[in-house]
Amino acid sequence: MHWSVVNPLRVAILDDHSLIRLAMKSRLAREAEFNVVGVFGSSAELLTGLREIETDLLILDYKLHDGELDGLNLIRLLRKHYPALCILVSSSEERPAVVRMAVGAGVSGFFGKSQPVDDLITAIRISASGQLYLSSAMAFELDSLPVAGEESVNGNGDGSPHTDDFLTNPLLSPKEKEVLRCCLEGMGVTQIALKFSRSRKTISGQKQSAYKKLGIRGDAELFKLQQSLTVEM
Repeated sequence: MHWSVVNPLRVAILDDHSLIRLAMKSRLAREAEFNVVGVFGSSAELLTGLREIETDLLILDYKLHDGELDGLNLIRLLRKHYPALCILVSSSEERPAVVRMAVGAGVSGFFGKSQPVDDLITAIRISASGQLYLSSAMAFELDSLPVAGEESVNGNGDGSPHTDDFLTNPLLSPKEKEVLRCCLEGMGVTQIALKFSRSRKTISGQKQSAYKKLGIRGDAELFKLQQSLTVEM
């Protein structure tokens, strides 16, 4: 993708926090090579807006308010209907498991909200140029760089990963399976607790019990197990 002051990159922003939307828009306005064509506070607003405006790159908040279409489901929907759109995730969910899942679903980069705001400019430029953007710290945390779009290549045709092999393990209770499915979607213990109206202690206990039954010791091994089974399918 080529852009310049004469032909600026058309950027849209989705974030459910008004101050973050304003800060991003203000920062991008200082770069003549970028043109902010839309700023949205919800997934519904975004999907309506994308039908009306031409956009080259979307800065996407990974976790929106309850009831919103967000995270992997939103990324999958956008990849299906707007395959040429570059998606740069902006999130406070800066865990390797979340990053790997997002990149696997087809995003062009992952910008952590703890990063300096000026890093956003670098992230946009790299993502729009066709390269995968990750901070050096995140790239170091990952055992290996994820492959963009690998989910759609290795998936089961509907964009979701093959996880049934170990989630149907008879040793796992129904609630443990629920927790593991949420973990594989990149959700943390607090988010899962809110989703199912349980305590963090209960969710954490169910998660650790499931890990023990599967013979794994943490999130990294869970995702390695899921990926190994996906590749075999």
